[in-house]
Amino acid sequence: MSKEYREIFNLLQDAIISRSVVSIEYKDYKDNKTTRNIMPLRFEMIERKSNFYDRLCLKAFCNLRKEERTFAVYRISSIKFE
Repeated sequence: MSKEYREIFNLLQDAIISRSVVSIEYKDYKDNKTTRNIMPLRFEMIERKSNFYDRLCLKAFCNLRKEERTFAVYRISSIKFE
């Protein structure tokens, strides 16, 4: 597990525990970058045919979409507490 991935995972875990809103930079499957303000809720494993890191996802309330969304953790490039 890369140091960057581990740091993002740990910050997301802190946000879940503290019920904090965070700002993430996220790259979707088409390589489009977006910035989202989210409230992380829980981690989930999603069935995928690639490696472990691709399967770990985050369920979060997305303030942009105003609904619960799923984010692949490995696609999150940065995170900041709001």
